Amino acid sequence: MSKNILIVENDGVSRDLLRLVFEYDGFQCMEAENGEMGLRMLESHTFDLIILDNAMPVMTGLEFLRHVHHHEKTLDTPMIMITGFLNPIIQEKATQLGAYAIVGKPYNLSDLRTMVNQLCRAQPSLAQASSLTPK
Repeated sequence: MSKNILIVENDGVSRDLLRLVFEYDGFQCMEAENGEMGLRMLESHTFDLIILDNAMPVMTGLEFLRHVHHHEKTLDTPMIMITGFLNPIIQEKATQLGAYAIVGKPYNLSDLRTMVNQLCRAQPSLAQASSLTPK
C-alpha cells in the first residue's frame, strides 16, 4: 500500500508540482489550499506525512500546527513546513508545535524528496494501520 501525503499550500503551481513529484515517487497525494481545508481533510482521512506552507490565507501553517499539535490522529505524523519567511522565531514555534522540519523557500526539491522518502520508509503506513484497526 502506498503512503498518503497531505499537501497544504495556497499556491496552485507549487501544490501541483509537489503532487506530481510525489505521485511520481509512488505516493498518494491529497491537496488543500489552506490550513482550514487541511483540517477538514484530517477529519476523514489519515496521512503518513503532511507538507504545509506557512504563509497562507484563512489559516497559516503555524495556526494549522497549533490545531493538530496534540491531536491523537496526527501525533505520529511527520509534518514538514515550507516557508518563504524562514527566521529563528518561526523555526522555534514550528518545532515546538511538532514540525519535523522547517524548509526555507526556495527549497531544493531533491533534498525535500529525500527527506520525504526517508520519513515514509522509516514508519509503517499510518493509513494502512488505521484501516486494520478494529472499529
